[in-house]
Amino acid sequence: MIGVVMKSFQESTVEFASFIFERQKVVCYGLLNNAGGTTTVFNFPDETTAVSFQQSFLDKRNFQLIQNDAQLICFADYETVMRKSEDDARIRHLNYSRDFMMGTLAHVS
Repeated sequence: MIGVVMKSFQESTVEFASFIFERQKVVCYGLLNNAGGTTTVFNFPDETTAVSFQQSFLDKRNFQLIQNDAQLICFADYETVMRKSEDDARIRHLNYSRDFMMGTLAHVS
């Protein structure tokens, strides 16, 4: 097997956000990499809340969505995913940060 040698490293942008949806905290993070890939992951407290959020704001949208129990994985940036929920009274934004990743995601926690 021939290994691949990485000759250079460029930082990618990591997004972190938290908000309240239907009186429950949701934590999400995303990666905007230099190759053009974009992913946003939402971690809900339970599967019912994830399904409710999906049905309210994500159905019939123009990006791929995967549900993994109480987690929603969206192949779009955070602003695009949250666009339909901006003025909804069930959403209260708590925190948002966009930083550069240094190495791996292990340091984010």
